[in-house]
Amino acid sequence: MKTGRAAHLRPKPVLLVILLLTSWMSRGQLPDDGVAACQHTRLKYFGSLPNANRAARIQYPGDATIDITYYKLELTITATPHYLRGAVTIGFLAVNEGLSRFYLDLADAMTVDSVKTGVQKLVFSQQNNQLTITPAQPPGKNQGLMVTVYYQGKPDPTGMGSFVFGTHGSQNQPVIWSLSEPYGARDWFPCKDTPADKADSSDVWITAPKQFVSVSNGKLEGTTDNPDDTRTYRWRNRYPIANYLISVAMSNYVLYEQLYRPAVGDPMPVTHYLYPEALSDNLRRTLDETTSMLTVFTDYFGPYPFLKEKYGHAQFGWGGGMEHQTISSMGAFNTDIIAHELAHQWFGDKITCRSWEHIWLNEGFASYAEILYRQVKSGPSVFSPYLNSYMLLARRARGTLYVEDITNANNIFDSNRTYYKGAMVLHMLRGIVGDQKFREILRTYAASEFAYGTATTEDFAAIASNVYGQSLDYFFKQWVYGENYPTYRVKWSSGAIAGLNNMYQIQLKVEQTTNTTNPTFFTMPVPVKVLTTGGDGDTLITVFNNSANQTFELTVKGKPEDVQIDPDNWILKQVEITEIITAVAEPVPTTQLTVLPNPIREQLTAQLEVANLFTGRISLTNSAGQELLTTADRSFAAGRHTLSWPVVNLPAGQYYLTLVAGENRVTKTVLITK
Repeated sequence: MKTGRAAHLRPKPVLLVILLLTSWMSRGQLPDDGVAACQHTRLKYFGSLPNANRAARIQYPGDATIDITYYKLELTITATPHYLRGAVTIGFLAVNEGLSRFYLDLADAMTVDSVKTGVQKLVFSQQNNQLTITPAQPPGKNQGLMVTVYYQGKPDPTGMGSFVFGTHGSQNQPVIWSLSEPYGARDWFPCKDTPADKADSSDVWITAPKQFVSVSNGKLEGTTDNPDDTRTYRWRNRYPIANYLISVAMSNYVLYEQLYRPAVGDPMPVTHYLYPEALSDNLRRTLDETTSMLTVFTDYFGPYPFLKEKYGHAQFGWGGGMEHQTISSMGAFNTDIIAHELAHQWFGDKITCRSWEHIWLNEGFASYAEILYRQVKSGPSVFSPYLNSYMLLARRARGTLYVEDITNANNIFDSNRTYYKGAMVLHMLRGIVGDQKFREILRTYAASEFAYGTATTEDFAAIASNVYGQSLDYFFKQWVYGENYPTYRVKWSSGAIAGLNNMYQIQLKVEQTTNTTNPTFFTMPVPVKVLTTGGDGDTLITVFNNSANQTFELTVKGKPEDVQIDPDNWILKQVEITEIITAVAEPVPTTQLTVLPNPIREQLTAQLEVANLFTGRISLTNSAGQELLTTADRSFAAGRHTLSWPVVNLPAGQYYLTLVAGENRVTKTVLITK
């Protein structure tokens, strides 16, 4: 029966939520094994579905007349031959009065032998991947019913593997696994195939030849050796669970086990089920980070959601991972993937995105968790370039973060948008509210009424605004439901303030554009760093940019030498400092400084349009102010001048190309990609 969760946590017409991982980007300049693997695997899944079948599955919400309360899977599985026999018991409540029939999702490849309530057989029919059942007595509204479906067959894996019979190692040892996202659960067990309707609990009992160690969600209650040389593993989960998070993983695993000791409560097992040939000292060292990740994420998100059961990994045949509840399936092991899948236990498993449109609530959160862990573990020297790479990829996102066209898998699983931009939206939120409030927002959300249920962007936004104490509607409206990002064009000048020793006033003009023909204005607090000499050090000031053309007057101590917009990279943006004039000498006699093309990969080419003869030099600096390339002082005659430098050895990121003439300068932002 129900556990007392609020009814609005289980809305009926919905689609679904996912996340998975396979490694395809190189380490170093670009992230990220966790993100890349997730997106890669998802597109492979959908890419092999026939177009009509793909659209039907994406749009399918499950039977809205039943409300699932329980799944029990009793499965007998053999590798020779590839076969599954199942008895799946499903508990549910009737949503309406007098439920005369209902349906479950089950692929036609699986043959149903019978359907029973207790010992009573029920009438059923099976077609179009639906199992329609007629109860003996129509239940009343909110009345509970249990049915058991007896079925068998060889699961026909949709895509690249909803249920797979495979092998591993030089001896071709058998391995069997499930990967149900997004619509693959129906390929191997009858269910209501939507994540919005979570069961309150589940059991998975797996019977297979004794060579198999069989792994699933929750706690292992026990094993039984059977007379036919098989062994039954009985796994029990007593937390709410979405159907696609129920999993099976089976092979000749060896167990590498740790203990996580939370600040409060009993130790929890962290169990790693691995191929024998994979368990090396290097892998042990990598896996040992799991407990430190649990500590870091507990500090940010609150207690691990399934402390009474376990966390762990089961190795399987993909190159990445899948965040099955309490037991992530893993085909690769590195810091990013482990952190990504573990974070999903809070965001994706404990709180599940209610529909595909809001998938960033799963993937963006798990992707940003990788950044949080790197920041804590490795410090700024590793964190900053990693963040810059996220920003670079997020700027490539197209469309709204809210997925408007869910019939197209490329839209749902676009890594630049759903993963990288999703993560950067959280990073920008953190920049606005500050570290302490950001942590409070995440912990409040994880412990909210949506815990162990489902949520939308609006649910998260309401919590964020409430914790912050100010409305953040503008923020979520433009970054989740708007497109693109701002480009800031900046001009500034300064002068000494008469009668005030060493005090200067800056006039800062900010013009905002976007990179599309249909521009969107972004209201944002913008950090501005003024570099000075002869004062108390550099000054950081935040201006609230709420107009496409806006002028700010700033007062600082010390002579301003430079102005940097968002120097610590809190905003998804580009900065083009079109003109910086310190107003103590004649302006640079140039009409235009242009970088073509921009962004660039291997060769930086600058074009200078000069009105009158002058002497100056051009330099390239990084975001830390380090000068990387420079020309000697030279005379520039009137006319057009073209200069080029190779930049193939420079890391991807944002740089500044500056023309200097005496105390005057003109600066352009340069983006280098790889």
